[in-house]
Amino acid sequence: MKGKDKTGMDLKYAVQGIIGCVLFGIGDWLLGFVDPGDIKEDVFYFISTGHGAGYPDWKIKATLALAVIGVLFLQQGFVHISDLMKEEKDKAGAARVFTFLTYAWLVIHFAVTIIVFVYSYTARTDTSEKAVSISNALDKVFDPCILIAYLIVAISLTDLVVVIARGRTVLKRTDAIFTPLTWMALIGVISMILPSSSFSKGLYTFCMNGGMIIWFVTLLLNKHPNSR
Repeated sequence: MKGKDKTGMDLKYAVQGIIGCVLFGIGDWLLGFVDPGDIKEDVFYFISTGHGAGYPDWKIKATLALAVIGVLFLQQGFVHISDLMKEEKDKAGAARVFTFLTYAWLVIHFAVTIIVFVYSYTARTDTSEKAVSISNALDKVFDPCILIAYLIVAISLTDLVVVIARGRTVLKRTDAIFTPLTWMALIGVISMILPSSSFSKGLYTFCMNGGMIIWFVTLLLNKHPNSR
């Protein structure tokens, strides 16, 4: 069919998924490419020394703006992963699952960004102790949302592995070996193997969007029809 590759997914949706993840990924690097040094006080897991008083507000503004634009593309790419399903009933179910994934992606991104902003702004305008106290209070508010969002991400992407492995998509069953979870894990492991630095923290922050980008690219490069 015109506009589709042999995976059954319209190429424009894979491209939009890549664009969305790239925009979110730039935000990842803006948030994560900082001094990874630990803060003495007990604080939100993502915050490090580099998010203190010297962390500029423009990075927060850019991260949020890129996410607002990026989600428009991300949603198209994620929801149309359902086009890979063979059966119409599976397509409808998958569309709902990956709609939930889009919302979860956005919740995590916004929650982490806001907590970082509150910490850095308070550290700059008040004291580091106050920054820790307020960001921890905000963390307690956001924590259930973040945990639920991560759970949705895990379930959605695990479900993708399962349906590919069971032959319910137009992809080869062996493609279940290399799904977004695979690439996310690989990027995450590489970031932890590297010496602790702004780059390794940025790479770790980028692992979710990076994994999705690689997977969407593999869909674009997949020119082989499914044969079982």
